Amino acid sequence: MRIIRLLIKSSFKLFLLATLASILTGFCSTMVIKTIHEAVQGNTEFNIQHFAIRFAGYWIGFGLLSVVASYTVSLLTRIIIHRLRIDFSTKILNSTFESVEHNQSKLLPILTEDVKTVTHNIDRLPAVTTGLATVIGILVYMVYFSPTLSLATLIIFILVFLVTKASLPYVRKYAHISRHYLNDLFIKFEGLVFGIKELTLNQEFRKSYLEDQIIPASDVQNKYFLRENIASSITSRLTDMTLLLGLGTLILLISNLNFVTLNFFGEYLTLVLFTISPLSTASGFMSGLKRIEAALDHIEEVGIDLDEAIQKKEIIENKHWNDTEALIELKQIEHTYYHSEKDESFTLGPIDLPVQRGEMIFMIGGNGSGKTTLAKILLGLYAPRKGQILYRNTPVTKNAITFYRSRFSAIFSDSYVFDQLLHIDETELAKRGKELIEMLELTKKVKIENGKFSTKRLSDGQKKRLALIISILEDKEIYLFDEWAANQDPHFKEIFYTKILSYLKARNKTIIVITHDDRYFTLADRLIKLRNGQVTENSTPEIAHENLKQSH
Repeated sequence: MRIIRLLIKSSFKLFLLATLASILTGFCSTMVIKTIHEAVQGNTEFNIQHFAIRFAGYWIGFGLLSVVASYTVSLLTRIIIHRLRIDFSTKILNSTFESVEHNQSKLLPILTEDVKTVTHNIDRLPAVTTGLATVIGILVYMVYFSPTLSLATLIIFILVFLVTKASLPYVRKYAHISRHYLNDLFIKFEGLVFGIKELTLNQEFRKSYLEDQIIPASDVQNKYFLRENIASSITSRLTDMTLLLGLGTLILLISNLNFVTLNFFGEYLTLVLFTISPLSTASGFMSGLKRIEAALDHIEEVGIDLDEAIQKKEIIENKHWNDTEALIELKQIEHTYYHSEKDESFTLGPIDLPVQRGEMIFMIGGNGSGKTTLAKILLGLYAPRKGQILYRNTPVTKNAITFYRSRFSAIFSDSYVFDQLLHIDETELAKRGKELIEMLELTKKVKIENGKFSTKRLSDGQKKRLALIISILEDKEIYLFDEWAANQDPHFKEIFYTKILSYLKARNKTIIVITHDDRYFTLADRLIKLRNGQVTENSTPEIAHENLKQSH
């Protein structure tokens, strides 16, 4: 059983302690019931002092040991939940960018809903383990009290188990389907939160998004969630009904066959009734286990590629290289991907492209020409299907990809802005942070306090300026900006092209800018133009301008 493996893996010592405490709790519970049962039988002379001592001892033992069992299982639960979160976060961070990008919409539901499902169901484990230990203890006492009736009861319990086992696949089935549709619902909620401006402005769209997107997605997820709960409830009720039917049948057999008296069976029945509640709890937990399995299956099946995580990390040393040679060189690079705008596969390349140290390159071209894809290949985010990337005359292998990526700082049009700056050297932060905030005219809006920005409640343009500050403070060797100035007003475009880029170039940084701002093309050392996945021009701005004049 996967949950038991998870518990043992989390902490074998705690699992052993929890198991022992649960067994002893069951023993004490059984002895309390046995003490009460013997007292009400009246077969022997009742000694109130002896009864009180035995009852109090087992009662206190039951209370203390059940607390120990619950506490240790709760500790194990917390360890499991923490480990699931950390392991999955690590899995995401160590995976290939392409696989995470492809599964992006599935990741947040796993970190929230699936982990919550595991937590909720494991939290019931202490009651289940104590209950099962009690049932086992009572069964042992029942064998001592009446072997014949115990055999009959065991047959009834086996029937209960078979009925429960037969109904659990339906719980599992609907748990999996419900979880699948929850992904779709989370995507709709993302649109609701992050697209609120567009939805607020357009009444027809707002109404359509609610009625045609959110409500249908919620309805279908609720339908299967309801079926999952109904299947789980039916399983629990069938357990109770099978147990009661077995007891009713046993009474009829006793009346006809007289192998024990009904009075004796009445005394025995008292013991059986003590098992109904914990058995019902255990049956409900079995349904919960199917939910846990569905959640764990979803975590394992998300499709994240871990090839990168298992590679040995290597550093590319500066051997056989000098400043006159290319810092980065793409050789016969090709990459195929799905082009959503054209609804077809798109091939980038083959491309040969050298990038010199300290060079400022402007990458231009129409929408869908392959600029951003080429940028992601340059950064090492996408692995080329063919060809080779060289850094300082050394091929960038899988083992060296992490080192290679660490040479870059990049800002894309959809980049997320973090407020934390703890990964940046404190001296660098204090020395240049204020200077950059002033340069980008954010002094009235934000400041750096305790290694973080004081606020992120800013406009989109201002957030992009924060991203630019972080990028510069990271002090990388190579900078890539994908349409950074696209949503900036003319004043900040001017600051970006004439001040920020000059600031970086003066520090001998290599700069690649994806842009449409032809007014600033003359600032570049080189223009690279893409069309339909091919480099159609690779020249200085002056030559590019001359070629443009000749074409007209």
